[in-house]
Amino acid sequence: MKNLKQFVIQNRLMPADVIVLRKKFFGMVDHFAVFLGWDRNNINRPVFAANYTAGTKFVQSRELEQFLLELNPERIEKFQGNQTQRNLAVKRALSKIGEKNYDYFSNNCEHYKSFVQTGVPESKQVKDLGNAVTAAFGIAIVAGLLKEIFD
Repeated sequence: MKNLKQFVIQNRLMPADVIVLRKKFFGMVDHFAVFLGWDRNNINRPVFAANYTAGTKFVQSRELEQFLLELNPERIEKFQGNQTQRNLAVKRALSKIGEKNYDYFSNNCEHYKSFVQTGVPESKQVKDLGNAVTAAFGIAIVAGLLKEIFD
């Protein structure tokens, strides 16, 4: 998708809606970009923000266009709420711009997306990883116990 404006219009994005992009890390990690609306100085320029390892920042149009070319959005998560709640969500998004405290487990791009849309920073990807590690650890313990019993 070369034209970001066209993408926003075709998908009827509203402020606080999120584009979910599939990243190439074994196809298991998503990247989240929050649509904030249109640049007041340039109506042809949609504004997005995301949390990166370098911090929470506005996503440059060229960068997002490149993401759309390479990754194609997996889905769009529409904001659930009325216009007043949507305005508050955008304010939450803007409140984090410039912060440089990225952490994969406690403050990643999904935490940012969740904080913007719900007010609560959560990451399903981190929870799923934690559950997988816990299950693997449990299996290893059971296997060790069985080895002890049968040796």
